[in-house]
Amino acid sequence: MARMRLRFNPWPRPTIELTDTPDPKCQVCDGYGGWPEDYGHPETGEYAGTEWWDCTCWNAYRVRRLLRLPGWLAHLLFGWTSPTYSTEPPF
Repeated sequence: MARMRLRFNPWPRPTIELTDTPDPKCQVCDGYGGWPEDYGHPETGEYAGTEWWDCTCWNAYRVRRLLRLPGWLAHLLFGWTSPTYSTEPPF
């Protein structure tokens, strides 16, 4: 069963989305939606990074964009500001 929630997403344009959330009663991931797993280099065994594994209790790609917000409204409601880019080198 999907547990849909509203979410503000600032990228690439400010929008209000309806998205799925992890099951808070999931016994596999404890409601986090997944778990991190560290891995190492095959030759040395030293730390090489962390992989995130999604749990089956939710679908991170189940997203519906409901409303695209103008910048002034996104700033008023969520404190969002449009990105500013420097003209100073290095670009």
